[in-house]
Amino acid sequence: MVSSLGWGVVSSCAAIRAGLTRPQPLHDVYVTDRELLGPVPLMGHPIPGLTDGFGPLGRWLQLAQASMADLRETAHLPPTSDVRFWSQTGWLFVLPHLDPARYLEVQDFGSDLMKSSWLERLGQLLGLDWPRRAVHFVHAGHAGTAAALQLAQQLLTARHVERLVVLSMDSYLDETSLEWLQMHGRLKTPDRPVGLKPGESAACLLVELPQVARQRGAPVLATIEAVATGSEKGSRMAGQPGTGEILTQALEQVLPQTPAGGFAGDLISDLNGEEWRARAWGFVQVRLRDRLGERTRLLLPCTSLGDVGAASGAVGVCMATRAFARKYAMGEQALIVSSAEHGEVGAIRVHAPGGQA
Repeated sequence: MVSSLGWGVVSSCAAIRAGLTRPQPLHDVYVTDRELLGPVPLMGHPIPGLTDGFGPLGRWLQLAQASMADLRETAHLPPTSDVRFWSQTGWLFVLPHLDPARYLEVQDFGSDLMKSSWLERLGQLLGLDWPRRAVHFVHAGHAGTAAALQLAQQLLTARHVERLVVLSMDSYLDETSLEWLQMHGRLKTPDRPVGLKPGESAACLLVELPQVARQRGAPVLATIEAVATGSEKGSRMAGQPGTGEILTQALEQVLPQTPAGGFAGDLISDLNGEEWRARAWGFVQVRLRDRLGERTRLLLPCTSLGDVGAASGAVGVCMATRAFARKYAMGEQALIVSSAEHGEVGAIRVHAPGGQA
């Protein structure tokens, strides 16, 4: 993982747990502050020294390289010269929706050419010559990691590959993305208290079937117990925010059948300060009040990192696994809940290693 709080999963998650945050002024975008009677720079959560000066594709490359470097170190992965290992490794790249209004590259080259050229460059930078049949792209916004994990289960069950790297990344901090957010009235400013603070991040998950991981002696940090996805009838981008009905159904699918008292553990949410997302979550809480009770602890990564878009689901999984490893989790299970501006929703339940839900 890489974030504005650290160039690794250990430092990032430790800083989030400590309540640290490092917002910085973004001097490319100025907003009005009526109290000061003048323009002030927008506040955001960039990763200094990593993405400075890059456009969208460059930021994705920088984020992907940094998070992969952390994965290789923390998971003790073999070098790229191990052809057997890497040829049996599939790739799921979780990216934001390629909205032409947000990305000029889509307007100029089309999404397919944009992705293929980016993938080729990333392969050169990582020193990997991956087979294209083992590469998939997922565009589902905040719910992208949940959708990718569902696809991963299908690919692993079919034995297409032995393992998969789920690489989720996003940045709201390039110039056109900031303009896009501003155009849709989504930014938190001195005159708009309900809105998001833009951020950027990337996180990698190495996903294997349990027996495969045991055979190669890999450390298991968490098990994925259940994943559910769906799409709300309304969405923020369509101007008709959903009521959380489909998100409720997704949570019902992944929540374990527990005795009275409801779910016990951390619930990591992508609530980011936007009113539509908070309203939908309020409806979910009413519907699931008997299953999400006092033993559920709500965690909000955006208070430390800002909104990291399509990376948020993987960031949530990283937070859960680090909490298991460091023994500060609320329980042996955690939920990661996601809602995207285009209507997609996702829910993931992970369990601490060494036991079953």
